[in-house]
Amino acid sequence: MDTRGYRSDGAGLAVSIVNAVFDDAVDDTEAIDDALRRYGFPPGRVTTRDRAGLRLWAGHLHEIFAARDAEEAARILNQLLDAVTAHPYITGHDGRGLHLHYAPPEASALHRVQASTAMGLANLVCDYAMSRVGVCRAAGCECVYVDVSRNAQRRFCSDTCANRTNVAAFRARARGAPARTT
Repeated sequence: MDTRGYRSDGAGLAVSIVNAVFDDAVDDTEAIDDALRRYGFPPGRVTTRDRAGLRLWAGHLHEIFAARDAEEAARILNQLLDAVTAHPYITGHDGRGLHLHYAPPEASALHRVQASTAMGLANLVCDYAMSRVGVCRAAGCECVYVDVSRNAQRRFCSDTCANRTNVAAFRARARGAPARTT
């Protein structure tokens, strides 16, 4: 688990959990389970109560991505960090090198996700302010992203949203252009 920077697993898990809940086009139960599986949390250990807690947690995480600036994000993160007790420890498993976990393996899936996402986003905001996070700028989309590109110019959660927005802008310009005469 990469715990630092804009490529951290905690930040990536935060994006996946928020988008599982905020993307109206997907079943959030399946999307939550997919996100958890992708980041090493076996869905079999996730209870109905954990899923309900993750839906609420996603709303809190969304506030961080939507913050106006790093100070607002830090204020929200500090509230979340205060609410979630972290118990960091160093571990090595599954053929991976030593790395940090923020909650013990016996903790509930909800607690482990909360600790990992809060710490991942806290590290990201401390290292990059708000230059690497955001809410999709496509009309009607509330999904979030962490920009892992070299130039940090991302504005959309997916290529689909970027393409839909660009095509709409192109069509709007085309409608407003004077008719060509030959």
